[in-house]
Amino acid sequence: LPASVLANVQYDVVSLLADTGIFPSRGEARKMVQGGGVSINRKKVDAATHIITTAHLLHGKYLLVQKGKKNYFLVSFS
Repeated sequence: LPASVLANVQYDVVSLLADTGIFPSRGEARKMVQGGGVSINRKKVDAATHIITTAHLLHGKYLLVQKGKKNYFLVSFS
């Protein structure tokens, strides 16, 4: 399970996906979100403008990101 560590918790979903390296570019991340291919904490993300806040974090520290059907990533916030 690939993992990334970030310091800031206020992220829009496209920036989060690009900054963690889950997608190589913001454009590719935006297309995948609009196509319904991204889930955060097992919930589909359908808007590219969706904002990730502390309310989304598991145990106050983690996000589980799913790209497509079988690719999972763990993002932890410090």
